Amino acid sequence: MYRLYGRPGSGSVVVEAVLEAAEAPYEVEIIERSQDGRVPEKLARVNPLGQVPALTLPNGTVMTESAAISLYLADKYPKANLAPAPDAAERPAYLRWLVFLATNIYMTDLRAYYPDRYTSDQNGGKCVKAAALARMAQEWDVYAAALGDKPFILGDKMCVADVYAAMLATWNLDVPSFFKKHPNVRAMYDRVTANPAIARAWGRNEMEDWKN
Repeated sequence: MYRLYGRPGSGSVVVEAVLEAAEAPYEVEIIERSQDGRVPEKLARVNPLGQVPALTLPNGTVMTESAAISLYLADKYPKANLAPAPDAAERPAYLRWLVFLATNIYMTDLRAYYPDRYTSDQNGGKCVKAAALARMAQEWDVYAAALGDKPFILGDKMCVADVYAAMLATWNLDVPSFFKKHPNVRAMYDRVTANPAIARAWGRNEMEDWKN
């Protein structure tokens, strides 16, 4: 059985969605956000940085980093149809866009939400946040242009990168305005969340709250 250390609405959502789509046996260990900045002991045992998600594999191996975990699981469970085969023509684009999302938009989003973490200047948080929001807008422009009028980033078939992008879309500070700017991303999001397995993970994580 897999044990997923996560938090509702966090980067663990994509891992939970992939596990659900794969019909793999798993359980979720909810890690509450620390109020004093200390890493909870049960999380420190698997990730000293105190970040979620972390995943313990059935053999006891620990994985961290949402993109790495998602890549591993999608390849481990090919029947879930969330990744092109290693020798498929779509594989390079799949890897490109999943890593683009994880190393660019995900990290820029963290700077927008937690700007004080990224500066030693007690008054510098506002500048970090402003720069992050401008950068994130540019990064989403790149992704939306690559998506174009395709149903999903690779074409007609959904992959992990689409699930990852759908998760990150909900992290925008103003989701309705974001979707208005990028209706093709909204259309992709709706297709992703119409998948029953993804919808179950979304529901458990209350990922539709932005509509309220």
